[in-house]
Amino acid sequence: MLKIGNFVINVSAIAYVDLEAKRSYVTKQECASGVRIYLKAADEQGNLANLFFTGEKAEYLRKYFQSVAFDCGGVK
Repeated sequence: MLKIGNFVINVSAIAYVDLEAKRSYVTKQECASGVRIYLKAADEQGNLANLFFTGEKAEYLRKYFQSVAFDCGGVK
């Protein structure tokens, strides 16, 4: 389990993580950068459910997932 603020996330429910995600998918606008966690659950159109974090929570998540990836041999 991973606790971020008021969220407790089961790490086995995570499909993948974007460590440099934008808040908006529209690239013409100035938008905040953060971390987006995509979950294995999908809606009726097949879009994965996701959570977006900015600020201190995003920095915590980047450090967490980079350290986990390093320990697993995923970062070179």
